[in-house]
Amino acid sequence: MSEETATIIEPVDVLKAPEPSVVYTLPTATVGNMEAIEGFVANVEKFFADVKIDPTNPEQVKELKALRADVNKAAAAIDDKRKGMDKDVKAAMADADKALNTLRDRLKAVYAKTGEQIAEADRLWSEARRSLLQGEYEAVAPALIELIPLDAFIGAEPKLMRKSWGGNKACNALDDMVERAVADRDQLAQAGLAHPNEADAVYCRTLDVRSALAEDKRLKDAEAAAAEHAAKAQALRETIERPKPKPKPRQEQPQPLSRYTFEFDGTEAHAAEVKRLLVSMGVGNRTMKKVRLG
Repeated sequence: MSEETATIIEPVDVLKAPEPSVVYTLPTATVGNMEAIEGFVANVEKFFADVKIDPTNPEQVKELKALRADVNKAAAAIDDKRKGMDKDVKAAMADADKALNTLRDRLKAVYAKTGEQIAEADRLWSEARRSLLQGEYEAVAPALIELIPLDAFIGAEPKLMRKSWGGNKACNALDDMVERAVADRDQLAQAGLAHPNEADAVYCRTLDVRSALAEDKRLKDAEAAAAEHAAKAQALRETIERPKPKPKPRQEQPQPLSRYTFEFDGTEAHAAEVKRLLVSMGVGNRTMKKVRLG
């Protein structure tokens, strides 16, 4: 029978983590001919401080361009030396820097890996606390569960789901909130609201009496605005559909009367027709005299 050898992992005291003992020598950079270079730069500054050219003279412009190019080359040479020095210093640090970064990242990986287990533990704790609260809620107010979900109480008091409150304290707080919710709903039901059902629905969602009353007012204001609009629309419609009054007939001014003499040649029938016409026109004081013509 073979014996299995168990691997024993010694506990690690993370509080006694050794600090990296980094040994390095700070670089000391010196410029051996600093005095000569500084003197050169000062002479260049002094020389160009007094340089004045005629910008209309091509030869002077050409000569100044050449001098400026030489100044720029001297500046570039100084900068190249500085860059080379920086490169050498950084290269000396590269190996140690990379090694320390690698060790740091390995510890960060351990931290992240163990964080997954912490997250799982928190999830299990939250499930257990929610189950405890749900059981308490069902025990004290089973008829209220369908109206006010447990999440409404948790939203109103987040400490119900925090570890700073023990299970008994959380359950007692939930009981107090349920009792207050029942009293608030009774108060709203007896308040004579115009929209009690809608106001109650808002309260069950928010556990806030003021929000419930605000919802009732909002609905009442909306109804009043709708009624006012309907009344104005009806009045406008009646105004548009109302028959317009007929214009009164214009009364003509009576004309002054005159006497006219009218003669014509005709038969008895013609005379009778003329008489009827005069009568229909309302001509008064009519006189017709007949004279035979042969």
